Amino acid sequence: MRLHLLTVACLFALSSCGSAAPPAPQRPALAAILRETKFTPHGDYTGADTPEDREPLQDAVDSAIRDIGRLPEPLTENAVRSRLSMLLDHTDLYATEDRDEVGRYAVRIWRAAGFKSESRLFPVGDERALAQP
Repeated sequence: MRLHLLTVACLFALSSCGSAAPPAPQRPALAAILRETKFTPHGDYTGADTPEDREPLQDAVDSAIRDIGRLPEPLTENAVRSRLSMLLDHTDLYATEDRDEVGRYAVRIWRAAGFKSESRLFPVGDERALAQP
């Protein structure tokens, strides 16, 4: 009888191992931005101001993407805007061109999260924030 109870307890414990929490919702557009190598030269942007800046800038953007990807459905504008505002604040001391690039990523993330409205992250519209100088 004792062995039977132990077996039942073990089977119960094993059966609950895979049911801890549902996986984060898949958001392919965010995943695509996450896979990009960021802060490299393109268009008029010459890349991160210094080689030492590229990694922390990329980490900051990638962290924001991962955080937004973990938010529960349905995503709310306020939750995403709040996290993107934190990203902008966190990168405020970098060179102007790098801050502008972070802003472009913020708008792209906003749109990748599925929002069609203006992000209201900047005093100018999103299209202007996305524009290269």
